[in-house]
Amino acid sequence: MPLGPFESEILRCIAKNRSPDSHVAGATVLNQLKNSPRTSKDIDIFHDTKEALTDAFTTDCLSLKESGYEIAVQRDLDTFKRAVVSSENQKTKIEWVNDSAFRFFPTEPDPHLGYRLHRWDAATNKILAAFGRVAIRDYIDVLHLHATALSLGALVWAASGKDGGLSPGFILEEIQRIHRYPLEDYQQLILETPPDPVALKKQWLDALAEAKELNTLLLELDAPYGCFFLDASGAPQTPTRETLPNLKPHFGSLRGCWPRIVEED
Repeated sequence: MPLGPFESEILRCIAKNRSPDSHVAGATVLNQLKNSPRTSKDIDIFHDTKEALTDAFTTDCLSLKESGYEIAVQRDLDTFKRAVVSSENQKTKIEWVNDSAFRFFPTEPDPHLGYRLHRWDAATNKILAAFGRVAIRDYIDVLHLHATALSLGALVWAASGKDGGLSPGFILEEIQRIHRYPLEDYQQLILETPPDPVALKKQWLDALAEAKELNTLLLELDAPYGCFFLDASGAPQTPTRETLPNLKPHFGSLRGCWPRIVEED
């Protein structure tokens, strides 16, 4: 399911204010694609510095007011600001956040969002969010990433590189422990199709089992830690015992970098 129409409208209004230092992030990036399973209820905009956050907040509020939207500021801190933007009977929440500039890839220009966090960084951030909180939206998003983008194990292995205090094994243990949801929690989601909790649980357990097997294999092979494994085209892959020697580790850095692909003669 793509972004909701009101959220898309808001994002178009403020797209001109985005830059590499003020970019759309969070589930908005993951749920931008048409095959995403759910609609996000808010918009996240990340900033590398507090100064960039303050400037973006001021500029975005001005753009929205000039376009006729009402803005109710809920939080106004140096590193975090939140406002509800509304028009008639529609509303959505925007959060402006000061976030670490450490990432795997640079931010990217986007025709609809202005600038956005790279999708692989949004994916690893989603893994860390699923580790740190109990939220059914993370459960749904992680399952979708596992099924359509990259395996849970490969995402967890990379995500651990964003926090030196976390190992892939610890992340897997914690997300297995905390993500259990009663039936009424599924009713809070805006999904393309009605959820099947039993089928989702089976997918979740299968994904966790595969991830644990991959973690054991990579530790056994003494694989580089906290990175993506890229193929010859620069696309992340889930390594196997056979393919790992032919994959290139790609690590995070300040503001991220593009992989350098060298073609052999």
